[in-house]
Amino acid sequence: MVAKARLRTKAGCLTCRQRKKKCDELRPVCSGCSSRKSLECKWPTEHDNAQDRRLRKVTIRTTLSTERSTSTRSYSEYASTPEGQKNGSQEMVLHKQSLSPKHWSDKDSPDLTVGIGWDNEPVMMAFYFKQMLPSFIHEKSHPRFMECHYMCNLVQDSPPLRHTALACAAMTMSWRPSADPRWGAKMRRQALSYKTSALASLQEQIASGSVTGTEDWLLATANQLALLDNRDHNTFAATSKTHMRAMLNLIKLRTASNLALLKAGLPLPEKSLSAHAFERVCYEAVLYHGATMMLFDRDFDMLDGSLEWQMLEDYFRDPPVPSDAAEENWPVLGMPFDVFRLVVVASRLSRIVSLSPAELEMAADALRDLSSWYELIPATGKFRSGHSYIVAANALLRTLVSQQPDGDLLLDENHQPKAEVAAVVSTIEIGQQFNKYPLWPLAVFYRLSSDEREKKILEHAISAALQNTDGDIARFAPRETINMFLVAPGL
Repeated sequence: MVAKARLRTKAGCLTCRQRKKKCDELRPVCSGCSSRKSLECKWPTEHDNAQDRRLRKVTIRTTLSTERSTSTRSYSEYASTPEGQKNGSQEMVLHKQSLSPKHWSDKDSPDLTVGIGWDNEPVMMAFYFKQMLPSFIHEKSHPRFMECHYMCNLVQDSPPLRHTALACAAMTMSWRPSADPRWGAKMRRQALSYKTSALASLQEQIASGSVTGTEDWLLATANQLALLDNRDHNTFAATSKTHMRAMLNLIKLRTASNLALLKAGLPLPEKSLSAHAFERVCYEAVLYHGATMMLFDRDFDMLDGSLEWQMLEDYFRDPPVPSDAAEENWPVLGMPFDVFRLVVVASRLSRIVSLSPAELEMAADALRDLSSWYELIPATGKFRSGHSYIVAANALLRTLVSQQPDGDLLLDENHQPKAEVAAVVSTIEIGQQFNKYPLWPLAVFYRLSSDEREKKILEHAISAALQNTDGDIARFAPRETINMFLVAPGL
């Protein structure tokens, strides 16, 4: 046991304090302790903090506030209530010793215009559930997809998922303005430390043989790791293929497990509606990440693994939750699976300079299918993610077919790409709901457009979409990341 040490810093570990060494305050294991395997990195308990007068309270500015009576609810209860979704602004005092992983209120969700304690995990978890998770869901989705109490329970019960969630929160918080000039660098180091802990914990559980590959927490962890790397622009798209393959393999294992039960005449495990909604969000996220990945990596093809793709098709053909064309039924994509399948087909064919007869026929079939969706997802005079995907896929395929010998004979006059692209671009309005989900059509529009004014609008839209990944504009996206979408080397 580490003996009590005289407090020198507010947030350093007890081990470094006893050794009288400067602690970099990275959790769960600081750099000083990690470099010496014989040392155990121990942190002050809530009781220790309560005894330290410097840590008894901290004032922060919050962006989400409701009635004070909700302050003792657990996050699994509170996050799903309507009052938890209300927005407001209020400044108040938080007592650190009163915050625990199972008790926080809307008052703990920070605006981060001033610094908070690096070690305040309940505040980061509050930020994750109150601001990050809701921002992943399409704004017009059914309320059942907005509930996050099922995810809350998974995070509580799974150390790898918990550390990944904290890493996502810390990485996003690192972008936010702060009076502390060290804020960004320190929160990013914190995020990477949590990521390392998540991967180590995950490897340990896999090595122990306790993981079957069908667990919901494991699918959520793979999904959140992909989101984490997307938020870290220093590794943007560098590890996306690894995460995509991991998620596709997990879907394969889940499907194989269900088929084995059915073959044995056994019933499938019963799931709550919240569990089905969670699964739907994860499966749509796989499709979105895969299509976006195809913009950058010509070696990655969603259709290449025919077995995994067939499993996705089987899932969306008979899903456990509604799947008609209504936008509310598609929490991530904002459009039905059949439309997104055509998007993936368009991406794949666009990589081929000279189409074979079979590929040309595939392109013609895709164009006919897209035409039927124009009536179901029509233009409304406002920018809509679903309609923009249809127009972009149609423009990409028509441009490709027109470049083939006698390709013009396969094209009708119902849809003119230039006019349709111009119409969609004219409806773009940058706002808080203009998130990253329309990046694929925006990149395609930019690639096909020859109008300099249109291209400037599209470049600004891509920049804003990258900048707005968590529901509110945090910082400008790096120039190299924007250029990846403008060039789209995967097309």
